[in-house]
Formats: sequence, C-alpha cells, structure tokens
Amino acid sequence: MKKIISALTLGAMIAGAAFADVSINLNFRQRANLYTTIGGEGLTAKKTALFTDAYSGSGSDNLAISLAGDIVAFDMQLVTDAATTSAWRSKKFAATVFLGPVELFGGLWADGKLNGAYRAKSDVDAGNIEGMDFEFKKLGSAFAASPSFFCDNLVQPVNGKGESYALGGTYKLGLDNGAVNFNAAYVTNATSEEKSANASGSLQGHGFAFIADGRMDGLGQVELVFKYGQSSLKNKDGDANVPAMAFGLYAQPSITRALILTVGGAGSVVDGTFTDYSADLRARYQVIPKKLSVSSFHSYSALTDDGTKIVSNKTTKGLADSPSSTDGKDVYTKADGKCGGTPMLRDQILSNNLMVRYNVNDTLSVFGIVADMIGMGDNAGVKVDDSEVQLRASLWTQFYADKNNSVAVGLVYSSYNFTEANNGKAVNMIAIPVIFRVKM
Repeated sequence: MKKIISALTLGAMIAGAAFADVSINLNFRQRANLYTTIGGEGLTAKKTALFTDAYSGSGSDNLAISLAGDIVAFDMQLVTDAATTSAWRSKKFAATVFLGPVELFGGLWADGKLNGAYRAKSDVDAGNIEGMDFEFKKLGSAFAASPSFFCDNLVQPVNGKGESYALGGTYKLGLDNGAVNFNAAYVTNATSEEKSANASGSLQGHGFAFIADGRMDGLGQVELVFKYGQSSLKNKDGDANVPAMAFGLYAQPSITRALILTVGGAGSVVDGTFTDYSADLRARYQVIPKKLSVSSFHSYSALTDDGTKIVSNKTTKGLADSPSSTDGKDVYTKADGKCGGTPMLRDQILSNNLMVRYNVNDTLSVFGIVADMIGMGDNAGVKVDDSEVQLRASLWTQFYADKNNSVAVGLVYSSYNFTEANNGKAVNMIAIPVIFRVKM
C-alpha cells in the first residue's frame, strides 16, 4: 500500500504542472465483532473473539486520486474488500470533459455516478460508516434480480451487477429560479454471456440510462429515471436475454429547512411484462440544530402475479445476521463464514428503520437504531399464511479524533424468525462491533 501511495504521490506532483487541481484521498474502514453470541431454540450459543461482518464493508480501503483542469478531469479510485490490502480492484477509472453547460464522461464504475442524490442517507448522520445498521436498503426494488434494483444509479445496467463501463454526458440547464440536469449514458458490464448458463455468445448488460433531476427554489427537487437494455432474466416462455426496462420517480419537496423528505417509487418491465414495483418514504428531521436528528426510512417492494415467474423473489439482503456453520454443527466460529444480512424469500417485502442521533460535543456522538423487515405473501411460489420477520436494534457511541477519523462501538441485537424452515424458531444474535474509520 505504501508503494501505491508513493507512486500516486509522484504522479500527482508531475501532473500538477498540467492540472489546476490535484488531490489524493485515502478512505479506510475496518469493522469486526469483538464479541458474538448466536443462539435460539435448539441451537447452541458460541461466543467468538472475532467475527468479521462482511455486510458492512469490513476492511474496505478506498484510495482515490483526482486530476482536474478547466477542460478535462481524470478520476481513479482503488478499493479492497478484503480484511487486508493485498487485493486491490478499480472502483472508478474515468475521465470527464467540460464544455460549458455540457459534461462528457466515460470510464469504469463499480457504482456511484449520480448515486443516491435523493436518499437522505442515515449513514451520513452516522459519520458515513455504512452497513446494515445505517442503510440496509437503497432506493428501488428490494429484490436482487429486479431491473429497478437501486434505480437511481446511472452507471448500473438493467439487471446488471459488478463493474460497468459507461459513456455519456450531462447537460446543465440553468433557470431563473432553479436548474435541471439531463444525464444520459450507454452502459455495459464486463460479464460475458458465454460464461453463464444461458450462453448465447453475446455480452449481456448493454443498456441505456436517462436521469433528469430538477430543482426549483422554494418547491424542492424531483428525479425521473428511465433505463432500457438487455436483461439476463428469462421471460415466461423461458427465453433469456430479453429486453427490459426500469423506471422511477422520486421527489424531495421543500417543507421546512429542518426536514428532508424523500418520496417516490420504481417499477420494472421484462419482455413486455410488468414484473414488480416499489415505494420509498424517507425523512430526516433536525430537531435541534447540530445536536439532535431523527431519520426514518420505510420501503415496500412487491412482485406482480406474472412477475413471480420472471424475477426471483429473493431479497438483496436482510437486516438480521444468520451465519451458518460449515461443519453442520450448531456452534459458530470465525471460520464458519461472515455475518451478512440474511435474504428473504417472499414476494412482498416491507422494511422500516428509525434512527436517533445526538451529538454530545465535537468528539462524541451517540445514536440508536431500531429496524424491522417483514416478508409477506408467497415463498418462492408456495402459498404461505403467516409472515416472516427480521428485527434489529443497536446502540452506538462514536468517538471523533477529528471530523474524518473516528471509532464507533456498538451493541447489536438481531433476530431472524425461520417461520417455515425452522418451525417458527428464531435465531438470535448479540454482538459488540467496532468500526474504525480513517479518511485523509
């Protein structure tokens, strides 16, 4: 890592002669559970000295360099998702050309361009330490296979995952009392269809994305999303590589200066069939300026009757931990895998999240979070009478060395109710996680 930083520093010094603005940023966070107990009826609790929480981006390094001039800018971002810094990958490698009100861009993104402008993220309140305790669901569908999953990400293909290549532009239209940005991009991922079970010799993930976001003084903001492209899903006849589209509409109306409100929804169409839809309601209220804030997130996603035949009803993730033992025993150790949000298999998903944060002073903050995820309706096409519930509650204390560097310690309880698979027995987990964050 020292060699990488040294090389980038040298490159920045050389580039300084050609670019007006040169910056190098390091963003690192490491999360692990110092203490974990897992148990439930018929299960044996086992406490562990260290249990890595992969869901929360444990060991996530983020090294970025930016070279910006009046006409062109280059951005590179390297990350590692492992607990060590031995395996780096590019998360962003892109260039932007500035031509007055027009910006042309091209490059590679793992995610992120125009990512989440309307999310009112609670992890911002929590010092951007992320994870299931702070924002376990983004705008759009909760179902992993839905084309409208994370609908307001410009560089994510229709029903695509992983790194994506994009080429597009932004036109900024200034108004007397606001502005409108029109963003369009051609997007493709690097996954070859020949490597999948539906091999046809073509690349999948090609698509077109359009996002228009406007702001009017005194009224608020609105975002319109439309994506069209190739999907890896199969239609009702079993044909793969069919056309699909995703669309969404989100708004942040101006009510009071202390309130950020996000409301909207998204939907998907695969080969002419309306498959699923989602609705989001988010609010953040600053009760006491710079001291006390309350954030509340609510989300509902559902598959249509025809959509269950096309889109898998497996959620992207859940908010409760349920690690499994690799040796089949009811004891859990670090070698048994990483804690991650346990997905649900239902065709209707309702999730709620409430967070209260209080800044004691510049170096100490405390916050508490309660959340639930409720699965309703069918389970993978099987009729089910009752609901499946996941719960999570946590208390956190965050200590700041300065604005960007901190350590947070939490006490987390989560419960996963195996309504069918475990005859109603719940798996409970209590953990003490610690998160280190360094940014410079």
